[in-house]
Amino acid sequence: MEKIIYIKIYLSVNSGLMRAFLKLHYVRKHPVLSIGPLKSYFLLGKIQYEGQSAGNMASSRGSSETTREAYILKDNLFKSWFIGFSEGKGSFMINKNGNLEFKIVHRSTDASVLFYIKKKLGFGVVRIQDKVKNNHCFKVNDEKGLLNLISIFNGNLYLDTKQKEFKLWIDAYNNKYGTTLVYLKNINNPDLSNYWLSGFTDAVGSFTCTIKDKPDKSGLVKLSYTLSQNGNFNQMKYLAEVLKGKIHFNNGIYEITVNTTKLSRIINYLNIHSLKTNKSIVYLNIRKIYFLIKNNKSLTNEDIKLLTKYKNNLNRLSS
Repeated sequence: MEKIIYIKIYLSVNSGLMRAFLKLHYVRKHPVLSIGPLKSYFLLGKIQYEGQSAGNMASSRGSSETTREAYILKDNLFKSWFIGFSEGKGSFMINKNGNLEFKIVHRSTDASVLFYIKKKLGFGVVRIQDKVKNNHCFKVNDEKGLLNLISIFNGNLYLDTKQKEFKLWIDAYNNKYGTTLVYLKNINNPDLSNYWLSGFTDAVGSFTCTIKDKPDKSGLVKLSYTLSQNGNFNQMKYLAEVLKGKIHFNNGIYEITVNTTKLSRIINYLNIHSLKTNKSIVYLNIRKIYFLIKNNKSLTNEDIKLLTKYKNNLNRLSS
């Protein structure tokens, strides 16, 4: 009997140590940025039912008389990033049978960000989406998970197209599950004090570097940061003003471009509100180039060699 007790205690202690080790490994691999108080326009997670006062949204009863508690995503830094990323890459889907699904499709070489999302939310699944196109997806299609997402997105979406898509999604949820959830329209704009733009950049942003054979009036090196969207002109125009960039329309796509001399604002922003996809490595190379050309009015041959090295890194990482 004593031997059995000893074995049980030994296994219990060692399994506890193993769990602690795995947790430490995850934390070291996925550090969480803490920057103190954050000004944010995002709500803490609202599910409002028709006829329900705003002060009583913690729990409610639907037509099935089952108590529904609002899902609260406590990490507001991640929440604002996730909303921005979802507005760039997420889809609120309804099939012909009225079944709902939320899906984010992302390249398999960077699928770790999808597992990161699943871990932070505490629900959803990550699967291979397309082996030929080399894509993975994060998706949610169960009733509880869908309700959790509604509490995150409701009242917080910025883009017109996503707001319209999401409103239809809530209507479909009410029809399928017999609820009376009320769509909340967002009346605020994102700014440079939260992670929304970081998430949106991870989804649809890009960085480029051009090294010219001969310098012209704009210099030897040209850097650019770009955001692209199909539609949403008013929202894209606002973002262009915030970033001090220019907006162009090309083949149905609105494109914001911020060039070398105006990059300081987005550089300062991303230094604090870090990217979470592989674009973070691309950005680090862009930042190195930016400070190299900013601090040197006349570039030496060694500087140009270093610039070429960083540019080659960009080409490799962006391919």
